Order: sequence, then structure tokens, then C-alpha cells
Amino acid sequence: MKILVLSPRPLWPEHDGGTVATVRCASGLAAAGAEVSVIAMKTEKHRDTGDGHFTVKPENLVSYCVVNVDTSIRMTAMMRNLIFSNEPYDVSRFRSVAFSEEIRSHLNNNRYDIIHCEGLAMALYLNEIKRVTDVPVILRAHNLEHKIRKMMALSARSPARRAYLSNLSQRLFTLEQNAARMFDAIVPISEPDYAWFVRASGNKPVFLAETGTEEAKRMPEPAAGNLRVGFIGAMNWQPNIEGMNWFITSVWPEVVKKMPETTLHIAGRTLKKEDPILPAGKNISIEGEVEDAIGFIRSNNVMIVPLFAGSGLRIKIIEAMSAGRPVVATPVAVEGLPATSGRELFVAPDARSFSASLIKLLEDPSLRTLTGTNAVRLVNEHYQNGAITARLLQFYRTLTHGS
Repeated sequence: MKILVLSPRPLWPEHDGGTVATVRCASGLAAAGAEVSVIAMKTEKHRDTGDGHFTVKPENLVSYCVVNVDTSIRMTAMMRNLIFSNEPYDVSRFRSVAFSEEIRSHLNNNRYDIIHCEGLAMALYLNEIKRVTDVPVILRAHNLEHKIRKMMALSARSPARRAYLSNLSQRLFTLEQNAARMFDAIVPISEPDYAWFVRASGNKPVFLAETGTEEAKRMPEPAAGNLRVGFIGAMNWQPNIEGMNWFITSVWPEVVKKMPETTLHIAGRTLKKEDPILPAGKNISIEGEVEDAIGFIRSNNVMIVPLFAGSGLRIKIIEAMSAGRPVVATPVAVEGLPATSGRELFVAPDARSFSASLIKLLEDPSLRTLTGTNAVRLVNEHYQNGAITARLLQFYRTLTHGS
């Protein structure tokens, strides 16, 4: 089976959950026997280090094409969109003539069995694709975008920002409803998103395919020294910034008061050591962008995921659990995970319970070991990437061959 993957991000570096989700799916489909080609956007968010990684074809792909696309937020364009268009600006920024031309070129010169679109932004190209080919076009939905903006609107302090996010949420809701009916099938990556798309898609097929991991094994804790708490996430995403602002101001002081030698380590895309966007605090180390996300996770004793707006599957929670690292997270962050608080991770809805859970884990090495062991077991049972993508490939075969 020949699959063309359209992605709004390159396959390297794997500094955020969206990239990890795309890479795992594409590589898993290839490992399961599909011939996978990828056309990916490279935006201003993807810093070029000059080593050619953005354009080097991964070994498991048939072809890999990267197109430069400027998705910069411009106030004039945003206001023009708000007044004269019904499209969500978050999506319309990904419209590109060069990307369209690359898609047409691939479809005119190759025969594919499936066109696999990573994320809602690829809905911009759906009508154009359908004019060129009659093969099934699939939306792999990483999130419910309207849900995220609605949550952000509820927590916004500025009335103007709240009004804009509410308007954007409604536009995204309309686009996601239309997409559910216009694509030939939908592949959500979390149970709650799956349930929403089943309701929205009419009689279109909807198939749940979560993002998995290649290996789950509890890794030894860092060598003896100060206990380390870690966070990793893209810091050009507002929910991550707001969540970490809350954690540093409302949770971390209580942790340091109780355990004054404990250190907090923060890493993520676009985070700069010399110009942090987060508030200062005691025993906090800004690591910036790290090349080895898994290595960073393993270097900490406990990982945190303080999110108050989100959808889809929190990939970094799966990554931490697969290394046997205990996680403390807010309820929004763990939505859709088949985990029990106090067994595979700890769920804390407010500052008091978050600090209490974190301190409890930091004070008790045996609890960290037990929680990490349970987490690895859950990942091995539910999130093996090979098994997930093999099932997805079989689903694609039913769409193209009816069996």
C-alpha cells in the first residue's frame, strides 16, 4: 500500500508532541509494510541549525519533501481575517501556493492508495486533492482545536482576548464539523476526540489510533544528588506557558519550602536560557531546547504536566511513563488516558493537591518505583506503536479494498 502523508511540520527535530505523533505514525506505517512518502511544511518555528536534518530523507520513507511555509502571526492579517473571513486564522496561516504545487506534483506523478493528512490545517488542501485524485483522503486529528481555544477563552483575563478566542473557537468548531463530513475517514488519537468525531461525522468511518512508543522500560533514576522535577513542552504554545506560570507561582514555592534542595528543570521548543518567558523562582533551571527529549525525561525523578487547556493525547506523559518516570498532572492533561491516579500517575486539580502529590513522590523512592513500574506496564499494554500502526494500516486496507 502506498501512502502519502501531508504534515504541517518536518519530521525533525522531535521537540514537541505533534512532531513525535507524526513521526511515530509515519515510521510505524512503514514498518508495517506500507510505502510511505511525506510532504512536510517547515515553518518559522523550526529553527534551521544548518546540518541538513530538515531535508534528509529518513531511511524508512520512500520520499521526503520539505516545503518552506511562512505561518507567522501578523496583526494586520489577523484583523483582516477577523473582519472579512469566516475561516479560523490559526488554520488559514498554513495556506501556501508552494505546498499546493508540491501536492499536485506528487499526485500527478505517483499513484497512492491513501492520502493521510496530519492535523486540521491540511483541510485547506482537501478540495484541491479531490480534484486530482479519487483515493481516500484521511484526517488524522491530533486535537479538537475548537475545544482548546474554548478552554483558553474561559481562562483569559483580558475581555478582548476572551472575545477573540471565543470567536476563534466557534470558527474552528465549524471547520472541524465540516471536516468530519468532508474527509473520507477520521483518525483521532484519543478516546474523547474519537467520541466527538463519531457524533460529528455522520456515517463516515472513524478509527482510533493513539500515538504509541517504541519501547517501554523502567530506567534507573538519576545518580545520587538533589532530587529533580522536570517539565518538557513546546513553549510557543500558550497553554504550556500558562500552565508553567501557574506551577511556578502557585505550586513550586510549597515544594521548595518542604524540600529545599529539590530543583526544577524546564525544557522545550523556543525556550531560551537567556530570555525566559517564565517567572523567576528558587532552584529553577531553564534548559532551553534539548536535543534528546527522552534523555531529559530520564534525567529527572518526577515529571510534571500542568495543563488547563488541551485535547488529544499528551505525548510527553506517554514518553515519561514509558521510561518509568512518575508523572503529576492536571485532569485536562490526562483526559483519555486509561490510568488511575495514585497507581500509574498522580492527578491533581489544584495547587494544594499538586504540591502534595509531588512532595509525596519526592519523599518516597519506593512510591516512585512502584508508580513507574505500573506506568511501564500500562504503556506496554496500550501504547505499543507497532501494534497501533499495524491496526491503522489494516483499517486503510479496508477503505481501499473492502476487506
